Amino acid sequence: MTKNPQKTAVSKKAKQKNKWSKLNHWLHLWLGLSSGIIVFIVAFSGILFIFCDDIIDGLAYNSLYVEEVKEKKLTPEEILKSFKQQFPDRKASYYINYRDPERTIKLASSTKDRDLQFSWIDPYTGIVLYSGKAYDFFYIVAHVHSGEMPFGKTGNLIVEISVWIFLIELITGLILWWPKKWNSSTKKQSFTIKTSASFKRLNYDLHNVPGFYNLLPALLITITGLIIVNKPLGAAAHKIFGGAPKSYSKLRDMKPEYDNTKTYAPLSPIIEKLFAKDKTIEQVKLSVASKDSITAIFAVAAEDIGLKGVENGKTFAINRYTGQEMEIPVNVMNGLAIDDWTMNLHIGFWAGWIGKTLTLLVGLICTALPVTGFIIWYGRNNKKKNGPLT
Repeated sequence: MTKNPQKTAVSKKAKQKNKWSKLNHWLHLWLGLSSGIIVFIVAFSGILFIFCDDIIDGLAYNSLYVEEVKEKKLTPEEILKSFKQQFPDRKASYYINYRDPERTIKLASSTKDRDLQFSWIDPYTGIVLYSGKAYDFFYIVAHVHSGEMPFGKTGNLIVEISVWIFLIELITGLILWWPKKWNSSTKKQSFTIKTSASFKRLNYDLHNVPGFYNLLPALLITITGLIIVNKPLGAAAHKIFGGAPKSYSKLRDMKPEYDNTKTYAPLSPIIEKLFAKDKTIEQVKLSVASKDSITAIFAVAAEDIGLKGVENGKTFAINRYTGQEMEIPVNVMNGLAIDDWTMNLHIGFWAGWIGKTLTLLVGLICTALPVTGFIIWYGRNNKKKNGPLT
């Protein structure tokens, strides 16, 4: 009896397909189990950070605005001097000025042992109205998110590897989710959560269904995160979009030669010029030169400035002797813009409350996926005790 060549070919294809299906399932299971706890920590710390600016300002709510708008504000030099008198052990790093005359100045500072805080200062009197430690808390959260706390560069590497694994998990998860046949029954099972089912079935649906709906935004957050932490990937992104890698470092290298016979230009006209550039600019952030030998200051003029995100903003390098802008190479400016957009997309800063809320939902699902996935694995290894999915 001769074999049917058509049936043999179909059988080989089926075996090959089954082989790849098993490999995909194995990868999804064991990569997920090996990286689950790290992914959970990274995702959870990420969602804590999303509304950091709103929480920081919310805690200082009574100090965001002055009680009385006076005829003239103090100069930035006078503000910095007043702050130093009130907090002699602290070093100012930058401050944010607001177009709104009722807003107080927001100043970031630190001590020698890295105790970070924001202070809100009345621009008419120089009095510090409130200082809070939320800045320090979110600094820690951000460094837990990156893995730098508590393991330094080793932690960075562990987190990066786990994020690469999570990227593979998203792809293998989509393959596992994809129904073998599309009909009314498989569509209902793939796109809806059976809330009346047993705990095992409910958990299974909570892993699969939100995981599918979350796929594209989770990919966006994962890829932007990798661009931020992975040097070759970051360099590739800058090359594609015409930016210079390590653009901020290149910007910091731009400075006039130090001359101790020259005096520095006043800061108030610099701030006024930046506000005058565009009516949409609501905030101007200026770095504070920690030494007299630092000959350039760096500014950001934007609609909104957060700890990490910048909305509709532009960076400037200012010659401290002349108070004039220094020309920044186009590729460095492009690099800064790429870095800003990458960060904005990663933390949800791209569309105000809407972007943050969507990123929060995505982050919550990403945080839940390792948990629900572990419960599925644990349940399947205890089938006899718990019974089948219903």
